Amino acid sequence: MSATGDPARHSSAPGASRSPRTLRRSIALIAAVGVAFTACSSSDDSVSSQDSVSAEVERADDVADAEAAPADSTGNSSTGSVADATDDAVQAEPAALQQSGPIAVDGAPLVPFESTNGDPAIGVAAPVVTGQSFDGSEIVIGAPTENPTMIVFLAHWCPHCNDEVPVLLGLEESGDLPEGLDVVGVSTATSADRPNYPPSEWIVDKGWEWPTMADDEDLAAINAFGGTGFPFTVVLDSDGTVLARRSGEASASDTIAFLDTALAEATA
Repeated sequence: MSATGDPARHSSAPGASRSPRTLRRSIALIAAVGVAFTACSSSDDSVSSQDSVSAEVERADDVADAEAAPADSTGNSSTGSVADATDDAVQAEPAALQQSGPIAVDGAPLVPFESTNGDPAIGVAAPVVTGQSFDGSEIVIGAPTENPTMIVFLAHWCPHCNDEVPVLLGLEESGDLPEGLDVVGVSTATSADRPNYPPSEWIVDKGWEWPTMADDEDLAAINAFGGTGFPFTVVLDSDGTVLARRSGEASASDTIAFLDTALAEATA
């Protein structure tokens, strides 16, 4: 999956009557197992591990017990939680952030990226990709917008993505990103057994401040834009046509030059 022709470093893309409390416990258990199959799978694994399912079953019991617990003086029921998911522990919260999908693609996918030189995707209408952020809010990329958009596809475990994020944040902080350029992140290639999982926490820890779409387990979003490595960057005009693509991390000066060249072709 590595790009050819670009010097930038990158990573390749991979029935009886029950009490109310018992009913609550059963409902929570069913929901928890569903979350386990969604959040713990990756592009290489179609099902979750037994340890992940066991952790979610324990979470279901905690949720059911919390709902049955008496309220304290503030009117809130007491719930216990631990933070580290790597120790098979989860927070007993009403709703968990999703780490993948769903994704809907409208339009033909772009050709797989090979090089910035003579990229055949330049000037082609991008597909419209509709997805969700980690909290379930809808995000659309590829549709007409008020401003040009830079889409940055990132994998939480990719060392080059971890180097790319602070460069982009530094350009934003210094005011060197082009004025009127929108930025959208796409978390892709999510894998529960790789570093920095879950990505919903990773982007917070990295200080990423832009809207972020959660790609699905089949990598439908990055495939729609022809991504062949990570990080992968696409610049779109306000009408949704492709202005530029690149694969791999880059220095601040190279990023500015890349954006200036791309936006020089943008419509007024």
